[in-house]
Amino acid sequence: MVHQDGLRTSVAVVAGREAIAGDLATGGTRGLAQAVVEHLRAEHRLDASLEQAWAAVVHGSVFAPSSTVPGPVYGSMITEDRVFPPQPGKVTLSPAELRAVVAPAYQPVMGLVEQVLREAPPETVRQAAADGLLLTGPHVPGAEDHLTDLTGLPARRVVEPKAGLHRPQVLLDGVARVLAEKPPAPVIAEHRTDLAEKLQLLEKLGLRPPRDLNADDR
Repeated sequence: MVHQDGLRTSVAVVAGREAIAGDLATGGTRGLAQAVVEHLRAEHRLDASLEQAWAAVVHGSVFAPSSTVPGPVYGSMITEDRVFPPQPGKVTLSPAELRAVVAPAYQPVMGLVEQVLREAPPETVRQAAADGLLLTGPHVPGAEDHLTDLTGLPARRVVEPKAGLHRPQVLLDGVARVLAEKPPAPVIAEHRTDLAEKLQLLEKLGLRPPRDLNADDR
């Protein structure tokens, strides 16, 4: 499972009801947007917000044709004149230009997938390779096809709710859906895990430091 939120990307190999291996990398969607912001500053002398840059990524047909018409990126023109306030400006980025910026920034996701698969047992890796990658969170449109091209593994996407993607619960829900697809797992939507179970799962996925068993409970 490959989950992405605003600040990081996490990868977990799930077998049965266990997260066998997992790790995370910083960056997430903010990192992709920041790459576009830096490109606009360097190549087009435009100072744009992260929101404008991310909108360009989502609607700019980076990895797949977009159902919406990409619009210009709005910002302030960067000039050497510090007397007058910055003048508004806009730049329209082509899909090819966007892909040239976003693809390298997305490369660590592939590296993280490869790293986690190396750490998992061989039999589990073979099964994971057959089942493919499940993408959760706000990945770039077409990211599943892009990851398939990079890794050779089939990939599919799970549609996430529009709000709250920064919360660990979204990752827990994503794992729950994976487990729910493996009979005879119970219907996860009707099962509410307690806090201890959630913290244990976060530890397995590398999102929470393991507890010190010798420490006194507080």
